[in-house]
Amino acid sequence: MRGPSAAGISQSAMAFKRDLLKNLLRGLRARAEACSFDAMSIQERKCAVKRSADEAMAAARDAAAGGGRARWPKAILAAAASSGIPGTCKARRGRCKRVVRRCAGARRMRRGFCAAAGSSAVAAATSSDVARRLVRRRTMALRKVIPGGDAAMDEAALLREAMDYVVHLRAQVDVLRRVSADVQRSAFHRDPAQSMGES
Repeated sequence: MRGPSAAGISQSAMAFKRDLLKNLLRGLRARAEACSFDAMSIQERKCAVKRSADEAMAAARDAAAGGGRARWPKAILAAAASSGIPGTCKARRGRCKRVVRRCAGARRMRRGFCAAAGSSAVAAATSSDVARRLVRRRTMALRKVIPGGDAAMDEAALLREAMDYVVHLRAQVDVLRRVSADVQRSAFHRDPAQSMGES
């Protein structure tokens, strides 16, 4: 059995990018109507664009082929629907909590390591135990990164979900780069003297 042709993949990727761009522009307009971008700080603008891009990507993926079995678009759209206010951003608070958790986890690990090293009663772990623990730890980290990854699913389904998410993130980056280049180009054509720093 053969997989999809390269032309079919290319056409579906282009259709996805078109839908993503359309949804992104729609989301940015809605955020601008809710709260003017001029009234926002740079961090708030960055968060608004990021949330619009994520929601646009999830909506485009969910619409493509009926959404398929991917869980991450539904998780992003559910989080966006529950947040209510389109201009708010909770990224800074979440990042701080992650840093605190990471530091506390590292401290616990160091304490555990020192206690285990000092105790002669602790048996040496086999390499398969170490490998299992490493796989479990990385699987838990992957579950935290993928939207909707905390839902109960086996490792194979989690890896499929992660691959799908990464492919669509790459498409999102392509669209955002193209939009950024177009905005810079239009700003240059609008007023070339100002964009070159000449007054």
